[in-house]
Amino acid sequence: MSSAEVTQRPTALPRWLAAIIIGAIALASLAALVWPALPFNQPFTGPTNVGVIRAQIEGEGMAGRIGAYAPDFEYNVPTGQTLRLSASRGKVVVVNFWATWCQPCRQEMPALQRVAGTEPDIVFLEIDLQEPGDKVRSFMDQLALDRLQPILDTDGATTRRFGVLSLPSTFFIDRTGVIRHLELGGPLTEEQIKTGIAKAR
Repeated sequence: MSSAEVTQRPTALPRWLAAIIIGAIALASLAALVWPALPFNQPFTGPTNVGVIRAQIEGEGMAGRIGAYAPDFEYNVPTGQTLRLSASRGKVVVVNFWATWCQPCRQEMPALQRVAGTEPDIVFLEIDLQEPGDKVRSFMDQLALDRLQPILDTDGATTRRFGVLSLPSTFFIDRTGVIRHLELGGPLTEEQIKTGIAKAR
């Protein structure tokens, strides 16, 4: 047989390389199927009827101290709508870090509710530290805290960014997003809450 009649046959891939390629294709296919169903790709519409923080928003000058811009974060409300803390600029915002196991937190909630009832233009966000949503919703319903917006900080990231070391901690943020007053500990009285709001106005 002459050299012109020799047929070049393709060289087979080594078995280990073929296994890697097949595995990568299978993994990519699985990811394409699973990714859309992951929790962070879905709007929060759970039965607990509370908000859930989805992401931390970075920005210059943000810190959990007086005179700094409040650390921004993105969260879902129970309807599934996505909001940001910074979307409330133009309004005074009261951000209260708490938990149902914290006795001073529980004691100051009625005062926050009463002040919120007389200040319809003030936004009250109640950031719960790493508790189940149904437990938080049950507590809010028991005390009829319908003027306060409970939001779950499921991984504690927002609590850490604000530099919170103890509960309760309450931040009073002005219309430009700057922290103007801070109350550490509690329970807060209505007068203390109103004083914080006045400093943020």
